[in-house]
Amino acid sequence: MYSEGGQQVSHTYNFTVWSCYVCPYAWRAAEWLERVQDKLDDDLQITWKSFLLEQANSRRGAQWKAWQDPRFTSRDIPPHEAAKSVLTHHGPDAFKQFHMAVFRAYHLDKRDIANPLELVAIARELGFETAALEEDLRTRKFKEVVGADHEEADEQYDIFGVPTLLFDGQQPTFVKLAEGKWEGTDDDLELFRALTTTAPRPYVMEIKKPASATAAAASAARREREG
Repeated sequence: MYSEGGQQVSHTYNFTVWSCYVCPYAWRAAEWLERVQDKLDDDLQITWKSFLLEQANSRRGAQWKAWQDPRFTSRDIPPHEAAKSVLTHHGPDAFKQFHMAVFRAYHLDKRDIANPLELVAIARELGFETAALEEDLRTRKFKEVVGADHEEADEQYDIFGVPTLLFDGQQPTFVKLAEGKWEGTDDDLELFRALTTTAPRPYVMEIKKPASATAAAASAARREREG
């Protein structure tokens, strides 16, 4: 429930968000959605799903699956596995804490979130018991679940990048937000309302700014240099 024009308005939003912990745009969207959720409380329900940029950007061919290749050292998969383990053993509130802590550990503190020991350390810092998490990471219990999330995004919704938001089961929408003074202001909720009323309209196929194409070209050039 939120206030609009002095009136209390209630509407429950059900979102699915595909995300990848190493993507700065996914991190910014996660911070934004956390602030919106703080304002809307139970009126915003988010299901977070895994998307693997290293799979989407791979040149290994359509048959190659990152989560099925035992020789592949993944950067993207371990933090998703850890987050699913925390959700399973500690519940949604613990997941929210861990989810944001992993984003911040990578983007703010430059920690190696592909390292299971680092992921366990993050969980301990939040006060969680970690025996089950350690065992799940050792046995790769959630590796195929992570892969299934990615395949759903790719095969069912043609998702190509993150963050992608699925509003109330409608068409998925890729959102790229720039950092700025808007963060933490009334724009948080205003942007949310604008997106939830515009994105589901089937005739709105794309809204794109030239700055987005410039940023995408720079990102592609960086990936090319990094091999």
